[in-house]
Amino acid sequence: MHLFIQDVSKFFGQFQALHNVSLEVGSEEFVCLLGPSGCGKTTLLRIIAGLEPFDSGTLKIGERDLREIDAQHRGFGIVFQSYSLFPNMTVAENIGYGLKIRKWPRDKVDAKVRDLMELVRFPELAERYPHELSGGQQQRVAIARALAVDPALLLLDEPLSALDARVRAEMRTEIRDVQRRLGIPTIMVTHDQEEALTMADRIVCMKDGRIEQVGTPQDLYARPQTRFVADFVGISNLLDEQTAAQLSSDLLDHKPEDAATQLLALRPEQLGLRPDGDGDARVTHVTFLGNISRITVEWHGQNLVSEVHSDDPFQPGDRVAFEVRPAAGTWVRA
Repeated sequence: MHLFIQDVSKFFGQFQALHNVSLEVGSEEFVCLLGPSGCGKTTLLRIIAGLEPFDSGTLKIGERDLREIDAQHRGFGIVFQSYSLFPNMTVAENIGYGLKIRKWPRDKVDAKVRDLMELVRFPELAERYPHELSGGQQQRVAIARALAVDPALLLLDEPLSALDARVRAEMRTEIRDVQRRLGIPTIMVTHDQEEALTMADRIVCMKDGRIEQVGTPQDLYARPQTRFVADFVGISNLLDEQTAAQLSSDLLDHKPEDAATQLLALRPEQLGLRPDGDGDARVTHVTFLGNISRITVEWHGQNLVSEVHSDDPFQPGDRVAFEVRPAAGTWVRA
């Protein structure tokens, strides 16, 4: 493994921000730290970067103990949410800054900058200043600058959150494409589940300074292990054993032995609907999302969410019945 983290803890005064966090990151892996504000993901990234000390545990890259190496000598590339470009430098000067302070020859700096500008697809912007660029262009410059020093690890701290939705979607693809081509291990902090699901090889879902679950995007979506992960990564209908049996007795066929302490997480697309004038469920809200519609249904005092093709003509007030496959859903720790 390229990066090795074991039992890392961090206190700010009496407050414990990280609780014995352990994680390994492969040599070409893209890992997303996902969680709500205050969960510890940015603190963990800053510790890895060397911008924050930690109180206990082990942090290594290869065989190097990072506790003994300060931030500027770790050889990591870092991209912040605010881009942090030098306003008085051109695009080319910003990208080449790290090489210049490492005293690279001018011709090699220029060649490296040209290569990186081709890589991030804006060779024509070399002489522009940051204030003359769009948000997406500034972010490309920040990424190119981080890549210029051939980093052993690329760290991204909410790099897309300041961009509008269309540019954010484009940049997801571009960042992932560049990372794959260069094979640089990358850790990205985000609170955006869609960002994590579309970009990561593995997602580290965090809550209250602890890791709730680590796995592929498919693992966390299809096989969440806890109530928090089921609720934070996508949308889930959470049902106790009694309610699940009331919805469909077949749902209990795959319940674990300790189901009394667990809930059934049923994704909206797993909860089918059909019109039924005598049904005991009633549509309360319909949200059009293009090719699908999200339907909120009131059933025995509980709101459930279903996603159906938008061609299905459900309207608020309609009476419906549920159609659920016997093996649908995943039982999670409450």
